[in-house]
Amino acid sequence: MKRCSVVGLIDSKDTIELSNPDSIVLSLVLPNKHENTTYGVGAFVKRAKKVINDPNIHASELLNLAALIYAADTRISRKENSQDGWTREFDIFFPVNNVQEWEPIRQNIQDILSFLTGDLWRIFLRARPEEKPLEPLQCDREEKLQINAVSLLSGGLDSFIGAIDLLESKNNTIFVGHYTADGTQNYQNLIESALKNEYPDYFKEYIKGNVSFNKRVIDDQHKSIASENSQRSRSFLFLAMGAYLASGVGNVCKLVVPENGFIALNVPLDPLRIGANSTKTVHPNFMSKINDIFKYLELGIDLRNPYRHSTKGEMMSDCLNQKLLSEHAFKTLSCASQGKMRWDNGNKAKRLGGAGGNGNCGYCFPCLIRKAAFKKSAIADDTQYVAISDFTKAEIKSGKSGKGYAESRDILSVQFAGYKLNKGLINPTIEIHKSGSLSTVEDEWGTIADMYRRGLNEVYELVKDVPIKQTL
Repeated sequence: MKRCSVVGLIDSKDTIELSNPDSIVLSLVLPNKHENTTYGVGAFVKRAKKVINDPNIHASELLNLAALIYAADTRISRKENSQDGWTREFDIFFPVNNVQEWEPIRQNIQDILSFLTGDLWRIFLRARPEEKPLEPLQCDREEKLQINAVSLLSGGLDSFIGAIDLLESKNNTIFVGHYTADGTQNYQNLIESALKNEYPDYFKEYIKGNVSFNKRVIDDQHKSIASENSQRSRSFLFLAMGAYLASGVGNVCKLVVPENGFIALNVPLDPLRIGANSTKTVHPNFMSKINDIFKYLELGIDLRNPYRHSTKGEMMSDCLNQKLLSEHAFKTLSCASQGKMRWDNGNKAKRLGGAGGNGNCGYCFPCLIRKAAFKKSAIADDTQYVAISDFTKAEIKSGKSGKGYAESRDILSVQFAGYKLNKGLINPTIEIHKSGSLSTVEDEWGTIADMYRRGLNEVYELVKDVPIKQTL
């Protein structure tokens, strides 16, 4: 394995002495004019000019930090450059206007990143030259927009429900999204159109960004290294983008991350889904500590997940506009890997009874939770699943000891965990701590445990009787 150094340069002529000269080096130029940054950051900042009134310097720097982190996470393969097949080591050289302002939270950010991604992070603060400080975007808006909330809108079902509830409650809302070349933007566009048509007075804008990094950021010696697709740091980038918008509206603003509490907690269902292999993108501990960072930086943000005590089915049932939800819910994306059936040539899809191609697969854990939520809410599920649409018609296989077939892995895990829960073999008050510390929300432990019990039973009811054929 090799340590990776990710260097934020002031300009193309900038140089730096690395703490580990033998490391893989990624170099990102972060110019003093924020809107001139490449990699999709500057484009996002320019789009934000339509809605923000007074860009915050700390939020601008935080967005740069998120770009450095996302570059590290996506360009460096875990398989090739980790200690154990997962854990990588990163040095981030982060240029800021005032080192003293960031130093008190440097360790906090490192700890947050380690919790989120399962990697080892070291952040080295660099003082920008006085003649080249980071300059936030200049906005000369004559009439300031009155904004109540900024909300993440990913193209997923939870964020769609969150958007409906905000707009139905007459909140002037800006939405923020991130997209890549995987087709996510198609779902985002469908949902944007539905929301705009329904709430033209309160849907103020949807600011999207495509922050990405090609091989040109890698030093010449390591151009051939493999990239990484687990993207555990993506939520840090989402929140930095959201914080950039929310901190710039000129008043204390809600930053809403709508995600059901069951998947936000993401307790490992079996011994194979432990540690960093179980995502922690909206885990209560992560959200609480990020909120502390926002407060320290005085961003004027009220970060919240209003659904942290709700299952996905409860979110659907309680949505404030059932008609709009029922008409468009099937257009959203929940799948953990929407492209998994893309190169199948129809063989696996035919055996499983799916449509094939790109989209919700119907058998990964997020898709199972999605299907269970439709069932719980009694809303017709018109989703065109590319693999398993109907469990009764699919020929679902597993290998010896449940190995060898991705289609059955998460179904078996839910059956295993649900059976143990209903037989009293596991205790929700203990299980909820297995995905990470909940010390920051100790007063919510009882409520979280009850939500976990309901959430697991919700998805267990969907799959408990699904037959799976074991092969040799």
